[in-house]
Amino acid sequence: MQVCIVTGGNSGVGLMTSVGLAKLGYHVFIACRSHSKATKAIAYISQKTGNPNIEYLPLNLASLESVRQCVELFLAKNLPLNILINNAGIFNGHGVTPEGFELIWGTNYLGHFLLTYLLWDKLQESAPSRVVMVSSDLALKPTTIKWDLFVKSTPFNFIELYNQSKLCLLLLTRQLYQQSSHVTVNAVHPGFVQSNITIGHRLSKFFGIGISPKKGCYSSLFCATSPDCELITGKFFDPKGKEIPLPPLALNNQLCQQLWEQSLDWTGGNKPVGTQIINYDGTDEVWGPYSLNLTPEEIATIRQHIFKEVLPKPPIKVLLISALTALFKLQFGSIMLLFVQCYKRQFYMERHLDSPQLLQLCKDENLLAIIRKHLGDNLRLWRSELWVNYPSRQLIPFWHRDIYPKLLSGEGKTINIYIALTEVTARNGFEYIPKTEAENCPRQITDPFSGNHFYKVPNSVKNQVIPVVLQAGEFVLFTDQVIHRSVYNSSGKVRLSLTLRVAQDTVKILPGYSPIYDQPLSLSN
Repeated sequence: MQVCIVTGGNSGVGLMTSVGLAKLGYHVFIACRSHSKATKAIAYISQKTGNPNIEYLPLNLASLESVRQCVELFLAKNLPLNILINNAGIFNGHGVTPEGFELIWGTNYLGHFLLTYLLWDKLQESAPSRVVMVSSDLALKPTTIKWDLFVKSTPFNFIELYNQSKLCLLLLTRQLYQQSSHVTVNAVHPGFVQSNITIGHRLSKFFGIGISPKKGCYSSLFCATSPDCELITGKFFDPKGKEIPLPPLALNNQLCQQLWEQSLDWTGGNKPVGTQIINYDGTDEVWGPYSLNLTPEEIATIRQHIFKEVLPKPPIKVLLISALTALFKLQFGSIMLLFVQCYKRQFYMERHLDSPQLLQLCKDENLLAIIRKHLGDNLRLWRSELWVNYPSRQLIPFWHRDIYPKLLSGEGKTINIYIALTEVTARNGFEYIPKTEAENCPRQITDPFSGNHFYKVPNSVKNQVIPVVLQAGEFVLFTDQVIHRSVYNSSGKVRLSLTLRVAQDTVKILPGYSPIYDQPLSLSN
């Protein structure tokens, strides 16, 4: 019995493809978002074919985490995988995926890339096996890969992203075809199908336009099951199973390899993440890890609140008042910070002021007990920063120290607290230079507003850097002597963290830089 996975197998071409596979007696897994729609589809397929071996796999291709969970569920069944049909897709829509990628391209291509990549070993173990990419003739339109569009929200011309996503599936087809002689990989154009992908497709059958989903699945079934395709791989077929010449971009092996490597970076591939355990003993002015006085469930609730309520809803009124105030007082540092927050949308200042959940983190018992060991009892939180490190975008990558000589004055100690609200790894968090190597890093430039220094780090020193690795709910302390930077996020997962700047009450916080407020928050009993 052949074992098959069909993404989007609950409706349209995917449903008819699943029916065709079930008629052959295959074990078919329908991978889609909706459990209720999958249940109806399974009942329909079983009634049409009499095949009892039809199952559901939850899968949201827009979410890389959902893709990983889907693969884990399938692999746990300890079955072979003979046929993978990457059929699901969206034609329109606006926004970004949970990991920050453009929604159409992230769903149609990147989700399928990770799914195929994580199942590739299983496909090879089950060989001879077959992969079918449902592309489109619109993949022939682009003349270049528009990389910058993939890491932004959907533009007004969403069709361009659809075309790019289908072109990327052709490049993936060619790349995979070159990696294995035991797994055939082909792409198909199903034609203009009377499906539910858009309103136009839904209405097309009333106007006699297009073909039925049953006819639209012909080329998918042809590539997946026909003996004639047993040795054919790396090709592109039309709705009737006739070969379509691949566009020059898909025949460019260097471009195929570039997309492959970039996709691995964006998704994290199947490389292990978060397996390191590092203790920071203060030798390099870093201490930890310590744990908050919160359960994993409480951390998850706060994290969900931040993603759903805090990040999408900036305090517009407060920001506007702050901008006008800063402009009136000619506080250029404040204006610059406001610009960075609004432009990057990954850096959020002082959000504990409008979020009881974040304030709960700032006043955590375990957190305050550790800080008091370094600073004593009279503590003031003078600044907080909420950071979101998406795989699709790069946080500020410069090597720097958090000294802030133009923001603080007076005698007294300060400390920085870095709190992990998601898993922090060597591939999505930050790294620092050992104290013994810091003197080998020449100062490159100084921030005129904060006074912080930025450093040029030789390659010999970069080889000595130490990553910060934490579980959600853990934190480290570090002083202003630590040279550090955010790493490029190649984990395929969003990293959310909260950085707190705490000082003794003898330290004066100078006004004119923080974009939200000037008065520090007391953390004393």
